[in-house]
Amino acid sequence: MSKTLHRLTTPQCVSLWLLCLLVLVNVECQRRQNADIAGVNIPIPDKMTKLPDKGFVPVRGFEDGQVVYQGKDEIFNFYQEVLAAKSWQPNTYFAAEKDRIAYMKGNRVLLVTYSPNPDGTTVLVLMVGSQYPPK
Repeated sequence: MSKTLHRLTTPQCVSLWLLCLLVLVNVECQRRQNADIAGVNIPIPDKMTKLPDKGFVPVRGFEDGQVVYQGKDEIFNFYQEVLAAKSWQPNTYFAAEKDRIAYMKGNRVLLVTYSPNPDGTTVLVLMVGSQYPPK
């Protein structure tokens, strides 16, 4: 190899590494918003917009709180990645159901349901419940 190859000094490498880290953190922070549902902080994909509260009957066991969003984003992969990083564990409550994913953390259960619209957007419904009622 040529002796004229550019070599970065240690301080330059550290500076470059820190710059890359800051860019990645900034991109990740911009990727999501959060919703407080029944006292539980739930990440929301960035391309989703909250819809006005709708009066629908929640799924049994998920009566603590609910919120509805609509937008264009990949729901399934987003929640698999983000909730796993926040120590939520997927469970099999709705394993046979299409477009429903349930997660548990402590005694809280989160139900993520999503359905596509003809216009290419997706309706995202998040419901929170308690696995065990408070004593």
